[in-house]
Amino acid sequence: MKRYLSLVLSLVLLLSVGFVGESIAEEKPQVTLTFATSLYVEEPHQKVLDRLLEMYKEVAPNVNIEIYGAGYANYWDNMTTEVMAGNEADIMQMYPDNVATYHALRPNGTFISLDSYLEGGPLKELLIGQDACVFDGQTLALSSYAYGTTGLFYRKSMLEEAGIDPATLLTWDDFKAASKLLTHDDKYAMGILTSSHAFVVSEWVRQLARIPSNGFYFPDGETGPYTAERINVNSDAVKWAAKEWQDYLLVDKCGKPAPDKKDSREYFWHGVAAFNHDGPWFIGMTEAAYPDLMDDIGLIPVPAVVYEGETYKANPSNYPIVSSISSNCENPQEAFDFLAWMASEEAQRVVADCGMIPSNREFSSSEEYAKDHALATVFNSFIGNQYDKLVNDPPIAQLQALQQVMIDATQAMFAGGEDVSTTLDEAAEACKDIMNK
Repeated sequence: MKRYLSLVLSLVLLLSVGFVGESIAEEKPQVTLTFATSLYVEEPHQKVLDRLLEMYKEVAPNVNIEIYGAGYANYWDNMTTEVMAGNEADIMQMYPDNVATYHALRPNGTFISLDSYLEGGPLKELLIGQDACVFDGQTLALSSYAYGTTGLFYRKSMLEEAGIDPATLLTWDDFKAASKLLTHDDKYAMGILTSSHAFVVSEWVRQLARIPSNGFYFPDGETGPYTAERINVNSDAVKWAAKEWQDYLLVDKCGKPAPDKKDSREYFWHGVAAFNHDGPWFIGMTEAAYPDLMDDIGLIPVPAVVYEGETYKANPSNYPIVSSISSNCENPQEAFDFLAWMASEEAQRVVADCGMIPSNREFSSSEEYAKDHALATVFNSFIGNQYDKLVNDPPIAQLQALQQVMIDATQAMFAGGEDVSTTLDEAAEACKDIMNK
């Protein structure tokens, strides 16, 4: 009898605990988080992000996430205005080299440190690009979405018609020679930005300038100390690269000028340009917009550069999409929980559909990922075999100002035909002034 009563009491206790737990869960307050990203205007990312929010609602029913954001061209100015006004989103997606600039917009910092949230967990080692999220000893972002480096997509039919074997395009000189064969009758080798878009600098830098110079703004792989004396934009190697790019555009006319990256992509899709310099995200864009073209698209690494008799492997940047949490966020734990959940295998399996490479290194190196995303997996082989150490822009607050100087200089050289040496010397002085302020 005593044993029976004991079992009954235990059952009642368990049921009461269950009911209390259920009651607590039901009464858990609703939390709303705002999430800003420049990716949401692109269909592959939009589908992925909508699916992630739908899935997370099942994981955390009390958390509502409102997503918004402008396209790439307007996103950064909008975020600057919002941060300065103190009404920015709770979570902000960006690239690692943007974090320091926006963090410095407020005296006490725009973003919270994530070190206490990460302590004792696996995310630091698990996430590709997480090491690029540390600034002045603080972890200010989480690389839990996806990443990509860049390569050269090509139209198989156009190269075949010109008698070009893509496997032979090993150096910049090889690529130039092939480009001349592809340029005729309103056809071009590649669409190239010549507008005030930030990519007008990054395309030239990633394909050519940073390779022999090993650092565009600063030498030694964009490492510190970040001082005026170490400005590298007018080094001999950068000047050589600028003249090569200028001749490619204005003398050989191998590049079709494009006002925006979307235009150079359209040139490629419509057979106007044979090559497109892009990252794995371009795969998802192509599948969404022109799925019938996928059989006609190949991919090669950015060619090496021979400079002064020495061969330099390409070292394009690693571009992880990272997320920071605002210091004004009223629910930072819930914000971090969502970002950490995005690193889970179930979430990363969905993220892979955007065309970029998932940040969870265990999943992105798995047989499952390689089987389902064969073309994107090729980028992993570039990083492991064909490319030198990946180099990002310097993680400093002055980066945005330095970039603007180089946007102006790049337009002067590649759209206006201004003397390369003079233009870069003047740009270097402007960059030094920025670093001395």
